[in-house]
Amino acid sequence: MWDVPTKAALVSADADGPFELVAFDNALRKAGIAELNLVQVSSIWPVGCKIVKMPKPEPGMVTPVVMAKISSSTPGQKIAAALGVAISDTSHGMISEYHDIGVTQKVAGQTAEAMVRYMMEKRGLIPNRVTSISAGHVVKNHGAALAAVVFLL
Repeated sequence: MWDVPTKAALVSADADGPFELVAFDNALRKAGIAELNLVQVSSIWPVGCKIVKMPKPEPGMVTPVVMAKISSSTPGQKIAAALGVAISDTSHGMISEYHDIGVTQKVAGQTAEAMVRYMMEKRGLIPNRVTSISAGHVVKNHGAALAAVVFLL
């Protein structure tokens, strides 16, 4: 079993590429997390976890992440991905994942924040801080957008 993370970095990026997978890899590289072995986890923000700047990772490190991602191969299509993060001083928090076609980066971030506020409210939890991380992209060839919370020990 892993330890409870004490820090988390919020990263996002968008990219294009000659293939859909390459576009996603390009976005991972722009976000600074392409050299990690990412393990997707669900959406609980640990008690006392602090937001930090993404450190330079050791290649191959197994790393838990919450990620919203979207890819498209339709030129001219607008895509966006976002995470909403709700942090509480008295309890755990929540993370919401959102991605969609035809929305702006700003709308994606606003939607993710609204979702995470709702998730907290339904649990009877009160956030002290709500924020979001998002990326938007207009597809040229093959495009990708991602937002991630990278949990660190």
